[in-house]
Amino acid sequence: MGYIGNNLQVAFESYLNIEDISSSCNGTTTSFALLVNGVAPVPLPINEQQCLISVGGVIQQPDSTGTSGFRLSGGNIIFSSAPGTGQDFFGVILAGADYVNAGGTFPDGSAAAPSITFSADTDTGFYRNGSGVVGLTSNGSALTIANLEDQQTFQAAQIARVVDLTDAATVTINMATANNFSLDLDTAGATRALAAPTNSTAGQSGSIFLIQDGTGSRTITWNTAWRFPGGTVPTLSTAANSVDRIDYIIRDDATPLIDCVWTGNYTR
Repeated sequence: MGYIGNNLQVAFESYLNIEDISSSCNGTTTSFALLVNGVAPVPLPINEQQCLISVGGVIQQPDSTGTSGFRLSGGNIIFSSAPGTGQDFFGVILAGADYVNAGGTFPDGSAAAPSITFSADTDTGFYRNGSGVVGLTSNGSALTIANLEDQQTFQAAQIARVVDLTDAATVTINMATANNFSLDLDTAGATRALAAPTNSTAGQSGSIFLIQDGTGSRTITWNTAWRFPGGTVPTLSTAANSVDRIDYIIRDDATPLIDCVWTGNYTR
């Protein structure tokens, strides 16, 4: 069964003035085209309550039955009684008076015809892909939306960027910012202390690149949060421009405890 109801469209962002019809009022005519700047507004209001109409200084009652006031039909304003010749008129379409409402429902749609889409790209958007499942489609082709509660299989590369750390006497890594980090050891004569990181989460893993400058022989001391095999912290490569890598996984975020493996003496 096809969708039953009003077509879903974007709400008006601001109030619109309905074109003055007073010059056409003659005491006989009851139906007048609803125009804004000479053309029918898109979308048209779908019910009378979305318009404010005044004739002869009297606000008209919105009444879809046509018994009193005015009603809307086929892009026209239809009055229950014909406005008199030359009577003053003003009309306003209320902002946001349209079809999309918080808590509203949408048709299920499909990959080829999503129910939430775009005026210039009607086969791209969202649709119902099953019970409790939101589908995403692009140019009519269904795409996968990852559910973080389920095991994932990715069909393209997933990139974890490398964030540069600021060299200082004490370096504290904010684990919430990335998984991979790089530290250029370029402060002359300094021994750095790598403090326990902040925002640790058990299960997070990645790499830390430690890069000597053109002089080399820079050193690091390690907070006890960083754990190495046998309890032996590594001795960094000392050659100028050499690169060491620490691969880590956070075992416990309460202390924290971070299990590490050191690999040394890559070239820059």
